[in-house]
Amino acid sequence: MDISKRHNYQSKLMTSKAQQLIGIGKAHGKIILMGEHAVVYDYPAIALPFNSANVTVTITPSHSNHTYIHSSYYEGMIEGAPESLDNLKQAIEVTLSSFKLKNTPMNITIDSSIPSGRGMGSSAAVSVALVRALCDFYKQEISDYQLNFIVNQAEVIAHESTSGLDTLLASTNSPVIYRKSQTAKTIQINLDAYLVVADSDMPGQTKTAVSKVRQLKESKPDFIRTVMRAIGGFVQQSVEAIQAKDINELGRLLTYNHYYLNQLEISNAHIDRIVNAAWIAGALGAKLTGGGLGGCVIALAQTKVEADLIQQAMMDAGATKTWSLDLKTI
Repeated sequence: MDISKRHNYQSKLMTSKAQQLIGIGKAHGKIILMGEHAVVYDYPAIALPFNSANVTVTITPSHSNHTYIHSSYYEGMIEGAPESLDNLKQAIEVTLSSFKLKNTPMNITIDSSIPSGRGMGSSAAVSVALVRALCDFYKQEISDYQLNFIVNQAEVIAHESTSGLDTLLASTNSPVIYRKSQTAKTIQINLDAYLVVADSDMPGQTKTAVSKVRQLKESKPDFIRTVMRAIGGFVQQSVEAIQAKDINELGRLLTYNHYYLNQLEISNAHIDRIVNAAWIAGALGAKLTGGGLGGCVIALAQTKVEADLIQQAMMDAGATKTWSLDLKTI
């Protein structure tokens, strides 16, 4: 083999090996349209994939004997990562043990545009992308069932309790009606309307909110039973409104849902200010979305022009970023 051919062969071989030593995994955020917290107690919820906010995890071999995490949140050895990243440690451990894979030192790079702690499922999305990247790195096939099982274990570490909804939405591109005890059902939204999503700039506290509702359930079981039943009813009525393409009714139900979430004490003055601003600007309905005690607010608008006005009103009320989702494309 002459020198030029040998050089080309070696270059291709090196490129092939380099490609084999990279693992890439992707996932996206989610928006809960209706049913927060009640879904934890086996009532239904409607949730949408939110592709405007996404995450990519890239894994390459480490040049040391340690695994490193590279992200905007934390940079350093995984052993020194803060407790808030215990879900990622758990995701790695369960993935490796499930498939009997060797624990190879790695560089794990997390690139996410999903705001952390905003109820968009950032934690689950990072875990989904990480598990996918691990399987890609080790060239290991993984089923949807295995992916959900591993990530849900990691999410229990992050939030104490999990409905499994964040995990499902981070890994699918279809809106779903979700209930813990049943198989998720896809739902076509296809409405002539827009969903405005506003970041309150206040980190949500899902773990605290879930714990707060659980404590209320223990001290006021009848009250919580009534609230959860009401929220579950709103979800069913919302499904009927979506199927009938009745956006006015859907907006009314969003507002009712927010009122009951307020009764669970998981909203606050800042969130309510943004919700009220959306109503005043002409929203058909508005509510917090996600775990609460911060996070994001959603509002329903009939047209793009109205959505733009609502976005500005929510910004004026204290939101720091907004997105507009065309529900005709969902």
